[in-house]
Amino acid sequence: MNTQRLIDKLTSWPVTLTVCLLIVLGTLTVKLWPRTVPFDQCSVAYQTYANQPNIRAAFIKDYRINDTVKVNVTLLEAKTDSAWTVLQTDFNVPIIPEEYKHLINNYNSVDSWLAPKDNYKSPMDTIAYRNDAIVVSRQKQIVSIFHLRKETPIDDIFIHKLNEI
Repeated sequence: MNTQRLIDKLTSWPVTLTVCLLIVLGTLTVKLWPRTVPFDQCSVAYQTYANQPNIRAAFIKDYRINDTVKVNVTLLEAKTDSAWTVLQTDFNVPIIPEEYKHLINNYNSVDSWLAPKDNYKSPMDTIAYRNDAIVVSRQKQIVSIFHLRKETPIDDIFIHKLNEI
């Protein structure tokens, strides 16, 4: 008899609604909880520009390029022209002459190259994974830094960025 009363209580409407509400709240908590990486685990480039007032910096851990490739990425977006000049200087982005700047406004021109992980102004290292892949969108004033690992296929990154644009 006590077992039947327990079953009746567990299958009552208030208990069922409470359990459903807890399931929904748990799912929303897991989905909406911010996934942040500790500051000291972010890239040096992110740490350098994170507190700059006119540069929006983001670090994405294990960004999925395709089904098999994940890579850490630092995104730097200049909010002002002076901040864009700083990024161009720091990453050795070639300056476009004034007479060709109208082309940038009509097309989203993208430059990409490899640069050593410790000095983005230097020429690329002969061993590919000692470099980072730099992808620059002049129109959007964004520098994307793909932090390569030994097993990262570089071609997949460039193909992904071209398809995205």
